[in-house]
Amino acid sequence: MELTIFKSIIYGDLKPWASDAVNEKFYRQNRSANFIKPTQTINEYYKALKEIHKNKPNLFKEDGLEIYLLQADTDISHDILHPLVEIQLAEPTTATQRFYHYLLLNEATRLSDRVFKCINKDIGEIQKKEIVQNVVKSCKDLLLRIGTDQDSFKQTDLTAYVIPQLITNVIRFLKETEKLYPQFLSELPSNKNELYGELLQQPIPDIEIDKPTPEFQTVNNIFLGIDDYKFEKDTRFSFGFNGDATKLKSILTLLNRNIELLNEDKTTVDDLYAVLTSRDLQRGAPQVYIGCQSNLFNHVWRKLKPMFSNLGPTSLSSSNLFYTTNDKPFSKSNLEKKVSEYSTNIDTINNIFNQL
Repeated sequence: MELTIFKSIIYGDLKPWASDAVNEKFYRQNRSANFIKPTQTINEYYKALKEIHKNKPNLFKEDGLEIYLLQADTDISHDILHPLVEIQLAEPTTATQRFYHYLLLNEATRLSDRVFKCINKDIGEIQKKEIVQNVVKSCKDLLLRIGTDQDSFKQTDLTAYVIPQLITNVIRFLKETEKLYPQFLSELPSNKNELYGELLQQPIPDIEIDKPTPEFQTVNNIFLGIDDYKFEKDTRFSFGFNGDATKLKSILTLLNRNIELLNEDKTTVDDLYAVLTSRDLQRGAPQVYIGCQSNLFNHVWRKLKPMFSNLGPTSLSSSNLFYTTNDKPFSKSNLEKKVSEYSTNIDTINNIFNQL
């Protein structure tokens, strides 16, 4: 696997010690919200990067995963938007540092998302092992090259800021891959002695390099087909919306208008939309009071599920945000009941989804 953006930092168009690397005005004027913090998919960052550096096509060459991404989809779908292991990065203080900071942070996320999508295509075990082992080899090869060549890097303030960020994000991508797919590794997972001591030839830092984030647990459960996410206070949680936001808002509005989906004395369409699409849903989020029969909401939930990666019965009931017309929390058993009545309204629901 080609780590094109990462490699460009030390050998390509993005070397921080190049004469034109520090360009405060350019990066201040051209950075965008999607480049810094994409909200729907990590590819928003990549599109923004292409716009920023549209004169550097070498940054966007194929990385070797394209053949896998062309294969048939499976039922597993999720967009990784956040780190899967915890990292510590120095905050940027200039526009140029800010560009490199978010470039490397988001690129590591994009690569993990890309590998996750490849692994969950309709491919064989041998191909999955090939993907994972190529990632491990590519990351270790790059770390070794940094360790071997670091004395030749021209020392500038920007170099001193960027290279540690590069190292941290390469190791992060490596550890995320090893933790998510241990069954496909050809050897034991890497450790600090190997990465920092042997490859980078640096002092071994007193930090954790594989402490999982809440996003890791969500992604790992999805990968393993487990729907048992426990909703803990102050823990990042979402239902994993990955559909068309405009379409979802239209569907909810039409459902509320035609089947009285919500108890509008307590919950608005905007409340429900915010809960369903939140990327960081915490306690204190709007409570959702359903206005229709539970049987109908059950059917709506089943129709909505393909737009989400974490809208299973356990996740929805454990959130403690959804209430029946009797003001009782929706339970897992409520959602798992078969829909057998209200055929007219069920047809209405189906028509709303089919028309949009």
